[in-house]
This record gives sequence, structure tokens and C-alpha cells, in this order.
Amino acid sequence: MPVYSPAFVEDPDRVACPVVGQAIDTRAHASDWHAHQRAQLLYQAQGGVTLYLADRVGQLAPLQAAWLPAGCLHRTVMQGAFAYRSLYFDVDVFPDLPRTPCILDVNPLLREMIVRVTQWPSDQPLDAVRHRLVGTLLDELAAAPTAPLHLPMPRDRRLAPIADALLADPACTLSIEEWGRRVGASGRTLARAFLAETGLPFTRWRTQCRLLIARARLAEGASVTEVAHSVGYASDSAFIAMYRRAYGEPPGRRLRRRAGLP
Repeated sequence: MPVYSPAFVEDPDRVACPVVGQAIDTRAHASDWHAHQRAQLLYQAQGGVTLYLADRVGQLAPLQAAWLPAGCLHRTVMQGAFAYRSLYFDVDVFPDLPRTPCILDVNPLLREMIVRVTQWPSDQPLDAVRHRLVGTLLDELAAAPTAPLHLPMPRDRRLAPIADALLADPACTLSIEEWGRRVGASGRTLARAFLAETGLPFTRWRTQCRLLIARARLAEGASVTEVAHSVGYASDSAFIAMYRRAYGEPPGRRLRRRAGLP
């Protein structure tokens, strides 16, 4: 299948092949909310993508993929230059696919199989050779390390605008009391509601939000200094310390590893 622009992409739910792939290389793009009849494996080959589900947000870095079950409502926001490869599986042909969305690491074998499938014609059924490759691909998916989409989004009418504002401007330093004055509720009420709806205290949720945006901007090629200031840290060292506490390593090491460097 050819490399597409987001302006023209074949509808994967309407093709004949029960496993179809798409390769898209372009620049900044944001999709509308949508869902597919097929299950989707979204592999990020270059750049970062922020993935929104109805109740949570996740960040997909290069060499990671998102698994989206059939019918999973989602949208994506991608900044700068990016490349992704998507596979779509007919759930009638493959009924035992995972039913929970997640993010998974893509090893070199899985990556090469994903790329191979994106080159298949979409108007032909699978032959025996391709059936075997799909079986191996699904085995690799089942064995891949996974993580949940990790930033839960509140739905309360007072909390949702706060969460959206912090995603748009993670450097915002307004306290929960200051937000309360803006949305017409006490800080204590908002704090209780944040914990009840997301499972996280407000300050912890804000830190997770900053990490989410930071990982996206690092994946897009921004420097540690640029990222630190864009998410509200006055110094590189404070940002690196926060990142290390969350991920067990500094951001530079993670980027080098994903690039295949020592």
C-alpha cells in the first residue's frame, strides 16, 4: 500500500483484505474524533503523537504502538514531522484480539512485520504465506511489553475545562484554589472531585500531564532545555529530576536508547 497524506486515506473498514496496512508520512495533523469497525495497531515510526480516548490521554513515542480495539473512540494530535504505520484487523476473521486499549513497545521483528503488512494490496484476500505472517505478528503483539494509557481525564463540568487548559498550557501554575475561583467551586471541592474522578490528587495529575507533554515534545526533537521551560520548570535540573523520578532515567538517556545509541 502506498504512503498516504492524511488528506487522502483509504477507509480500512471497507477493503477486502482482512488485515490492511497504511503508511503515512507528513507534518502536523490533528484528527477528528472517530472509531473503526476494525481493531487498529498504530505504530509510531517517527515523531510523537498525543492519543485521546474518551476518558484518558496517552503519549505515543517513536518505536511504540497503540492498540485500539474495534469501536474505540479516539483522536490524535501530531506536531512537526511524523511518520506512522497503522494495521487494521477484521474482528470477524480475528475474533480473539485484545479488547483493552494500551501502549506497547515494538521490537525490531515486530516493526519489520508491521512495515511488511503496510505494503500488501488492500483488495486481495490473504494467501497461506500472509496468514502465517499475521499469526507470527499476533504472537509478537501478545508478547510485547504493554502499559495503560496513563492520564485519566475528568468528565465533571468543572474539572474538564481545567484539564483541557493544562493540556494546552502545561506551564500554567494556577493552584486548585485559583482554579476554583475561575470555575465557581471551592478548592477543597475541586480537589475531592479530581481524586474521585481520576484517582490522582490535582498536583499529581498536573505532574503527569506535564510528563505527557514533555515526552511528546522530546519525541518531536525539542531539546531538554526547551521542554523544561515549556512545561513549567525554571531549570533543566528540576525537570530532569522530575523525569528521573517518574521513569528511572534522565530524558537524554531515553532518547538515545530509542535512537539505538549507547
